[in-house]
Amino acid sequence: MEKTEILEKIKEAEKSVEEAVLSAEEGSKKIIVDAKLEARNIVEEAEKEAEKVKAEIIEKAKGIIEEEKAKIREKWNKEISDTESGGRRGLDSAADFLYQEFVRMVEHD
Repeated sequence: MEKTEILEKIKEAEKSVEEAVLSAEEGSKKIIVDAKLEARNIVEEAEKEAEKVKAEIIEKAKGIIEEEKAKIREKWNKEISDTESGGRRGLDSAADFLYQEFVRMVEHD
């Protein structure tokens, strides 16, 4: 082989190596871009799922709170009703007592 042929083969080899390096760099850049895009998609999906779970938890908590409010309201209404009934019985007894005392006073005068 002549010197020029050897130099040409060296240049071709260098060019082939440069092309391979450029191709590898482009390939690695594409892999990085694709990985970042996939990571972003995963994060977005995770955020959507987290929002969904958060909304479900909030709705469940609201339901529990409403149940507790109803129980408390029912308890207080019963206590109010019981107190009111007791007051009426006491009022009736007081009225009967006062009437009987009045009648007794009138009959003894």
